[in-house]
Amino acid sequence: MTELPHADQVRNHARWRPGWHSGRTSYAWLLPFADQPGLRHLVNQYQYALRDLPGFDLVPLEWMHILVQEVGFTDEVPQEKIDSLVDAARKRLTGFTPLSLAFHRAVVLPESLSLPAEPQTSLLDLRAGLRAATADALGDDQVPGEPEEVDRHISLAFSTTEGPAIFAVATLGGTDVDPTTAKTSAVSLVRLNRDHSCSEWETIAQVPLG
Repeated sequence: MTELPHADQVRNHARWRPGWHSGRTSYAWLLPFADQPGLRHLVNQYQYALRDLPGFDLVPLEWMHILVQEVGFTDEVPQEKIDSLVDAARKRLTGFTPLSLAFHRAVVLPESLSLPAEPQTSLLDLRAGLRAATADALGDDQVPGEPEEVDRHISLAFSTTEGPAIFAVATLGGTDVDPTTAKTSAVSLVRLNRDHSCSEWETIAQVPLG
């Protein structure tokens, strides 16, 4: 399993990204993991150890996910295009198989404490298929630009302050946890909002993998 390096510093996650404001929502493709018992156990092990660590908000288990690909703000993507988007995704993902992702050691990222997923190539391949589906349904010029960092992890907690990451690194490293594997056979199209400390969503459609 690939060992990602810990960040030296953390910064406050609670800030509006470009285009976002209170009450605004977007369409996005994500993998929800709230129904995975082994993953819930692993997250609970870490979150119990993190309960007294200041400067971090724990992510509720019901909102565990990997954001694969954003589509666009709901007030900019025509509602009548959603069916076409789902159909395009079904066609692009026909050759995919259900994902089996391994999780074990958490890592400190600049804005979060997270569990990297392996193999990460599976997520990148899925993302490429969904970007192609978005271009098929909405046009090449409507595909969101590449972000600075592509999500390939599940967030355990978000940073609420700025400062050195040394205490978070020590807490994660000193926690005994059980590795797990999560399996998912579909990707979800959701209406996403970021009004609270972690992303929340309403599921619009699911597209099977394989």
